[in-house]
Amino acid sequence: MDDLKPKPFPPLEQPPKVDPAYFQKIDEEMKVLAEKIPVVAKQPSNKKIWCKIGDLWFGHPVTPLILRYRALIWLRENPPDPRGQKFASRPGPYVVYVCIDDMALAINRSTHTVDRMLHEVRKSIDVKPYKSITVEVFCRLCNLPEDEIQQKLNDIFMKRWNKHKKKRKDEDD
Repeated sequence: MDDLKPKPFPPLEQPPKVDPAYFQKIDEEMKVLAEKIPVVAKQPSNKKIWCKIGDLWFGHPVTPLILRYRALIWLRENPPDPRGQKFASRPGPYVVYVCIDDMALAINRSTHTVDRMLHEVRKSIDVKPYKSITVEVFCRLCNLPEDEIQQKLNDIFMKRWNKHKKKRKDEDD
């Protein structure tokens, strides 16, 4: 008869606590970068600026420092979860990972430039080369409006989808 008694709902699963040393390490690195960025920004650059996106000048020595600082802010706000990445349905239009060709069309740059930008972003968040980067992280670090980029990526996808659909319809006829 005990099986017929209503059982209480399990408590909502809370993410595991993050070690305070994680935040302390990030704070220390952020403090060092905050002191270094203004000094490097004032120095003249001998390198060629190969892309200007928002407030970033890719090719200038201060850009990797700014990207790393923004990456640390991102990592502080989104600590690693041992359970893995969040998985939930999202309202469209929504693209999860950056595809170089689509992103090049969305921000009106060449694929080579976007590839170099992704390389800088990967270095700033300590990710292995050629590992996927989310659109959210890319937009956040490059200071791009994510909602506009997502809409452009969706438009690009829909054009490609409609073209494919029309081609299949013509083949069937």
